[in-house]
Amino acid sequence: MKSNTIVIIVVSLLIAGAAYWYFAGQSGTQAPLTALSVGADNPAQSQFQVLVSQLQPISFNTDIFSDPRFTSLVDLATPLVPETIGRIDPFAPISGVTGQ
Repeated sequence: MKSNTIVIIVVSLLIAGAAYWYFAGQSGTQAPLTALSVGADNPAQSQFQVLVSQLQPISFNTDIFSDPRFTSLVDLATPLVPETIGRIDPFAPISGVTGQ
């Protein structure tokens, strides 16, 4: 029993040390993803940049909100009538009723 505990502790320490070495041991000299060189090296990237430069600002025509057909629309929603609250436990036996 005691030897199993020692083995578990040693294995846990080894895993923790390996994780620390892996994550803390990286030099951090790698360039971030946003600083990658942009050029004609990748044809798909070049095509994407050309398409992005051709995009125009999006505008919406809001004249419909002043159109008489829109302003004459009527809400046909049916009002909800509040219902009375039922029993607290609908599965509880009803008093005065015997089951057969």
